[in-house]
Formats: sequence, structure tokens, C-alpha cells
Amino acid sequence: MSPAKMTPRQRVITALSHEEPDTVPTALGGGPYGIVDELYFRLIKILDLGKPVPPFREGHNISYMDDRLLDRLGTDIRYCWSGKLPNSPSVSGANEETFVDYYGQVWKRAFPYYYADEALLKDIGNVDKIDQRVSWPDMADSCWMTGVADRARTLNEQTDYFIVMRMVASHGPFQTGCDLRGTETFLMDMATNPIFAETLLDKVTGVLEGLIKLAMQAGGKYFDMIELPGDDYAGNNNLIMSPAMFRKFIKPCIKRMVKAIREHNPNIKIMLHSDGAITKLLEEIIDLEIDVIHPLEPLPATDLSAIKERFGQRVAFLGGIDISHSMTGNRDEVKAEVRRRITQLAQGGGYILAPSNHLQADIPEENVITLYQSAHEYGRYPIRVSNND
Repeated sequence: MSPAKMTPRQRVITALSHEEPDTVPTALGGGPYGIVDELYFRLIKILDLGKPVPPFREGHNISYMDDRLLDRLGTDIRYCWSGKLPNSPSVSGANEETFVDYYGQVWKRAFPYYYADEALLKDIGNVDKIDQRVSWPDMADSCWMTGVADRARTLNEQTDYFIVMRMVASHGPFQTGCDLRGTETFLMDMATNPIFAETLLDKVTGVLEGLIKLAMQAGGKYFDMIELPGDDYAGNNNLIMSPAMFRKFIKPCIKRMVKAIREHNPNIKIMLHSDGAITKLLEEIIDLEIDVIHPLEPLPATDLSAIKERFGQRVAFLGGIDISHSMTGNRDEVKAEVRRRITQLAQGGGYILAPSNHLQADIPEENVITLYQSAHEYGRYPIRVSNND
């Protein structure tokens, strides 16, 4: 017997409680699983949605949060977002291809994204010189949470969607350390210059902790979930740091951010995004009281079925949909991908279907529509998709 029809909010809450809702919840538009501008423009044209909405941020290539599109696709989550991000444009750079963020770090365009250019601290090994180079963002500036309170209140009072606060910064403590120091250098710091690494992480985490507190003060009573700033601890085949390194350097930073959230709202769900083959860190991440993990990236080195079986009652998964192969193929490949992920991850609840990363410009707009149509078709509980799919 199928469960009774639920509201979007009921559907997501049920899934995150590790129970089976009426259908598998779906999402699009979070900090690490949005849609690039070019594809957005094509989608609103093919769906005849009219003019684009105003961009919700500048200096990015994932700049549109269009509730009309989410309504048409039938997703269950709606989002609030910061007015500014610390690693977003603060002032223009030397040319149109560069900008300087609030830390003073230069970013360079490498289409379609921006990447940290020469690291601000690349030649600094003394902790006393960090503050001479880095401009730490001012938490008293009203720009950070512009519009958050009004958006959160409106969603709460006028809709029945599950409300998520997007990342207050695109990069978490580790990746911001890599931006400011250079990835290889910062990884070496963790091994050979631990005082420097810990000091830099402490300062960066202080900024992120402050932004999280501002977000929770603005809309925390309305949020159902908040995304932690994203951090990538693995490549496609293995971790880029040992579990011991993670425990020593990164885990305390995440604990601070989680504490800042829980102190304001102990019942809110918390999501962590980390790309790559992170299976060896899942115990550590779950120990941090993380409720939802994105993206559970479909990689040869990652056994999604085994992860679901081992951890599926302790943490929920958001994502799973392959954007590099299935989503760029034909519609039948998209349908097969949806069936595959639902089969692997949806039994017993604990799964929100979403892209494993941002939907890129090389994805046909018809495939995006097919993705969500298929999710609604194949995601009805009880799940009856064959393991052969």
C-alpha cells in the first residue's frame, strides 16, 4: 500500500527521519548542486517561463534562483542565500577575468568558473605574518545576510516547502586554507608545519562560524536545514589526506560550525558537501552529527549500495545523480540513471535525489526535465525498481 500524498516539507522530513515518504524527494539549487546560467536560460525558454529572474549574486556562473523553474520541475526544497560570500567578488581585479575576494585573494576566470590565482600566503610560513596579508571579513557588515530573514519568513508562511539555508561560503576551512596558501603547500603545512596550518584554519573557521551565526540569527527559526561550507577531502580514487590528518586538523573546525548551528536551533538538519571518494571518512563525518551528505558522487571507487547498507540508518544522502556521463547522454540514459540511484539509495528513506554537482552547460535541457519526471515516476514508495536496472 502506498503512503498518503505528502506536502514537500513532510516528504523531505520523513525521508530524513529514515522513513519512507510517498515518493523520493527531489532537489535542485543548493550550494553544490545548482544550474549554470547557460543551461538555466535554455530551460526557461523551452519551458516558456518568461524572462529570467534577477541574478541572486554577481561574479559567478550559477547566478539564478528561479522558483518558477523549481515549481515546474516539481522539486521539494526551496532556498535562502547570503547577500555576499567571503570568497566572492569584493573589488574588480586587474582585468575582466579576475576579481579580489573579501580575504584579499585574487581569483581568475577559467570558464565557466573562477579559481584562486596565486595564493595570497604562498611564501609565508610564519604565523605572525598571516594577518599582514589576509583581510579578514568584517562580521559587522550588513551585506552578509541581506534578504535572508524576509526570504525565510515568506517561505515559511506562504509555502509548504522544506527550507534550506545555502552555504554561507563556497569553500570550507580546508579549501579556504588551500585557496590562501596553495593546495600542495597547505597539505605540506599539515604534515610539516602544523602550527601554521592550525592557526590558519582557526582564523578561517572563525569567519565561517561568524557567518553561520549571522545566518541563524536572521532565519534560523525558519530553516529546516543548513548547508555547511563545502570542503573536498578526496580525489576520484582516494582521500587526499589521511583520516588521522582529518581528525587532527579538520574535524575540530567542523565541530565549531556545528556547535554554532545547534546552539541556535538544536533540531535543524545539517548538510556537508564533500566531493570525491570519501568513504573512508564517513564514520568521522557521521560522528560530527552531520545529518545529510552530498554528493555521494558516483565513482568507480565508491560503492553506493554498500555505503547505503552500512550507513543508511545513521545519515541521509542527497545527490547521487551522475552529471558527467548519464546527464549528457540521451533520455533513456537519464532514466536508467534515475532507476539505478533509486534502487541503490531510496529503500527505507534517507535519500533526496539531486545532481551530484552543478548541472553544466553540456547537459541538454530536455535531460533536466527527464531527470525530474523520471524521479517522480520511479520514486513512488514502495520502491519497485528491479536491481537489474
